[in-house]
Amino acid sequence: MTREERAEKWFSNIPAAESISIERKIEICDKAAKRMMIIILGLLTLEFILLFVVGGEIFTKVADFLNRISEGGHTGNHSQGLALTGIIVFLPIFIIPLTVAFTYKNNYLKAELAKIVTGRENTAGKESALPSFTKESEGDILHFDTLNFKLAIIQVLMYDLHLLKPEFDIYDFADHYEGEKIDTDSDIIIEPAMNFFKEMEIPKNFAPYVEMLYMDGGNDLYMNIIPQWDGEDDSFDLNEITLEELQQFPNLKKAIIMSSNFDKVKEVFEAANIAVEPL
Repeated sequence: MTREERAEKWFSNIPAAESISIERKIEICDKAAKRMMIIILGLLTLEFILLFVVGGEIFTKVADFLNRISEGGHTGNHSQGLALTGIIVFLPIFIIPLTVAFTYKNNYLKAELAKIVTGRENTAGKESALPSFTKESEGDILHFDTLNFKLAIIQVLMYDLHLLKPEFDIYDFADHYEGEKIDTDSDIIIEPAMNFFKEMEIPKNFAPYVEMLYMDGGNDLYMNIIPQWDGEDDSFDLNEITLEELQQFPNLKKAIIMSSNFDKVKEVFEAANIAVEPL
């Protein structure tokens, strides 16, 4: 079965699945398949560990049983019967992992499809997936000197607090992007996505809602700029920041940051009376 056939099969019984492209279906199915494998292997490992703990002799008994019935015949029918017996003996061990994995798969596909449909509903009437934020005047917009600090703030407002809507989704963005095709499996910065966040204007009235920053390699915003980022490089490190930037957020009291220049940045946070720790 090809990836395309698998995607069509898995989405065949999910309502509204026809509203997304086959490429998007394949991407979702690839992620689901990887997670299913982790679930199956994890549960199988746990089951075998429990069987050894409860009574390891069960494996010896099963082996002895299969050895006994394998004796005395080497015909094709005998081999097929032996294989069928082995499957029946070990089938109960696989039932739970497979059931859990396939249940997860169906729920994951529905959840991912719902996110896409919701995002499109929120952008109805627009030609692209880019959200637009109203700008009343220059003084009503937050000012940023440091891009990585701005990204950390967007993470809080868009993905943690869900105040900036609709949430940016790289897959939906790629579907609507009119420029060169975007690689949504990229392990480097997707420049159109980064440019979108660079140009985003954030109203000042959102600033009081920011009470804590938590910069982590798995943050949603980073995954939408570098979908396959492993968090090992300094792409999003906060190595510079200005006091003026911090003072725009009156309720920001604590920050956990990624930085390779922590001592310097720490001084600025402390000057703004903000507790800061390295990740």
